Amino acid sequence: MAAAKLLGAAATLLGAGEAAKWAVIAAGSRGFYNYRHQADACHAYQIMKKSGIPEDNIILMMQDDVANSTENPFRGQLFNEPGENPPDVYAGCKIDYRGNEVTAKLFMDVLTGKAAGKSLKSGPEDHVFINFVDHGGVGIIEFPNGPLLHVKELSQTLDEMKQKKMFKQLVFYMEACESGSMFPNLTKDDKILAVTAANGKESSWGTYCESSAKVRGKNIGTCLGDLFSVSWMQDDDKGMMSTEKLKDQIAKVTELTNKSHVCVFGDTSFEEEPISSFKLGAGAAAAVEPPPASNSVDVRDIYLTQSVYAWKTAAEGSVEKQKAWKTMMSAIADRQFAEDLFTKMAEHACADVNLHDCVGKFLRDRAELKDMDCHYSLTDQVFGHCPVSPFHRSAGGWNGYNMKYSQVLVNFCEGQAVLGKSTQDLLKIIEKACPASHSARGAPELVV
Repeated sequence: MAAAKLLGAAATLLGAGEAAKWAVIAAGSRGFYNYRHQADACHAYQIMKKSGIPEDNIILMMQDDVANSTENPFRGQLFNEPGENPPDVYAGCKIDYRGNEVTAKLFMDVLTGKAAGKSLKSGPEDHVFINFVDHGGVGIIEFPNGPLLHVKELSQTLDEMKQKKMFKQLVFYMEACESGSMFPNLTKDDKILAVTAANGKESSWGTYCESSAKVRGKNIGTCLGDLFSVSWMQDDDKGMMSTEKLKDQIAKVTELTNKSHVCVFGDTSFEEEPISSFKLGAGAAAAVEPPPASNSVDVRDIYLTQSVYAWKTAAEGSVEKQKAWKTMMSAIADRQFAEDLFTKMAEHACADVNLHDCVGKFLRDRAELKDMDCHYSLTDQVFGHCPVSPFHRSAGGWNGYNMKYSQVLVNFCEGQAVLGKSTQDLLKIIEKACPASHSARGAPELVV
């Protein structure tokens, strides 16, 4: 609740120069298997609104293809927790940008006040809360349309906001794998505090998955939430604004997010301030205590584990069992394709290098990302030249699973001296590996 408390405001602004509260929420995925991201985003919207932030000061962007999906057993509704009567977080969830317009560029334009539509118009005395939920990799986060958002671009965006004096204090909650790699340039006096679901070398985790994904006795068929996001939002829902500090919430969420390592970056000078100093409205506590997070799954494995669960629980000989088998085989094939593709890149990079286990080294190492320009170029090359996964329905060559291989590109960039290759050489290697692998991608045979 501290995030909402920090950023909530009186329902009306009292005049020029009065501090205002703003929130920008973005879900960066598409497809029903990513249900949890849009449920997280709508839940966050409900919290911001309940805390007292005017609707005009809340900006929400998401693909909005889940609530009314034919796969959704409760059409027109989204749930961020299981139970017999959990709140429908989609009801009243006001989406400002949806469908094809949701891109990394739009996100940056909204944050810097340059979007043609609804945009952040905060000033030097205002508090800003940003919440991003989706897939990520080292130095990258995904959007449902267009290229990725690179750490280089996010750093530039936050710096531009700072230069334009768009906040007094800014809190950024990020839910994504390797999200701890996205804030390398924050300083102790930036007035920006970033909290991430994971460090820069690990996955984040979905929760309320498999048998725990039941609403009113029906299994939704995919995870209902993300462990980090559910943890901070359920804490907000308790309605204990007058007693909790931002630091208190971070400590609680760190303990509850017990599958990955919550990280804090930037300026912590204001995390000790009492909530009352921000003059926020309280908001009512949740009517029913939600069940504790359960059946949490590594985000990179959700596609596979959910399809395995669906196959195991479907009736023998049923259409549902056939569909689950096909999905399971597609997930396995997709994972193998990603491994083969990035192995091929490493083989090309190491082809003329006299280094023991060169391929293994560049696939396994965890080099620190320093050469931002090189990595930006290589990740963009994968997006534009490598084949789109039909399984993930992603916008380009990256998807929720293969983003874990962004680290391989970091290793290439930081190992250019060892490889004897320039960024241009590495770009050609990616281009060479991708078309060669394109023909290998195909739909797996359906076996029942």
